[in-house]
Amino acid sequence: MRHNLVFAIGLLFLSAFFMSLGEAHVSLASHSYQVVTSTVTIGSTTSTSLSLQQPVFNSSFTVLSTTATNLQCEFWTYNFTANTGEYIFGNFTADNPVSFFVVQTPTYQSWLKAGTCGNLGAAIAGQLITTSYSFSRAVPTSGMWTIVIVNSSNAKNADGWLVAYLSSGSSTVTQPFMGTITTTISSSSVLAPSTNGQLTGIDGFPVASIAIGIIVGLIAIAALRRRNRS
Repeated sequence: MRHNLVFAIGLLFLSAFFMSLGEAHVSLASHSYQVVTSTVTIGSTTSTSLSLQQPVFNSSFTVLSTTATNLQCEFWTYNFTANTGEYIFGNFTADNPVSFFVVQTPTYQSWLKAGTCGNLGAAIAGQLITTSYSFSRAVPTSGMWTIVIVNSSNAKNADGWLVAYLSSGSSTVTQPFMGTITTTISSSSVLAPSTNGQLTGIDGFPVASIAIGIIVGLIAIAALRRRNRS
């Protein structure tokens, strides 16, 4: 009787062990990765600088109105000498709208003879009816040139300030620059199952059911032996 009890207890612990194996832990392992993509755009820009500047005019000016005259306009002029390839550049402001021209002196003289108020197509730099203007043009022909400011008002004088320079030439510099760097980070996760000591048993019969069946059988055998002995 004692041997049978020891045997049954041993089988009971063995069954419990197998049952604990049958209850295997299942976990999900995560694997992640990152992809970093950088895009760099490289371009170029140009800048023009003028060298060896010499002043042509830097002062105020006044262009009379046509009040009490039969003229269509009044002229204010300034003559200078320039050579082919030089640059004439500068700017002006005025308190009343005027027209601005940079022309060869013979062209300006022809305007006076014709009684016209200027022709923008004949000028290397110019702007019609404005209160401010910036200019920078290459001189195509050596000789005498004239800055012409025209006032067509019959009521008001035009007062302003003019700055003009000559340059012996220009230089063009190409400078590289770096555009915006775009960085893209993308991540992805992969879940994979992993097991720890899984025991599946016989198909259709879980491990716990097998262990219970063994224990019940042993108890039945022990009861039959006791009955036979008595």
